[in-house]
Amino acid sequence: MPAFAVRFKGMLTKDERERLRQAGITIERRDRSMRVGLVMTGLPIFTVRVDAVSEEEALQAVREALEPDTGNFSNWEVGPAQR
Repeated sequence: MPAFAVRFKGMLTKDERERLRQAGITIERRDRSMRVGLVMTGLPIFTVRVDAVSEEEALQAVREALEPDTGNFSNWEVGPAQR
């Protein structure tokens, strides 16, 4: 099954991280959204890895795992996962 990278911006709570883990979704990366000089600021941007048939299915899997908290996240992006 293909793997996809889903990126989104926001703060993940411990419960949300656990729900992602239980859904088989792996957090691969956490970056800050802005840089001011040498200081990284702003909400983190998370990249998670999802095995799914399509990009739409990958996004849906992540959003379902985060329900009902998906309103806390923005800037959703989906693409093929890097190997």
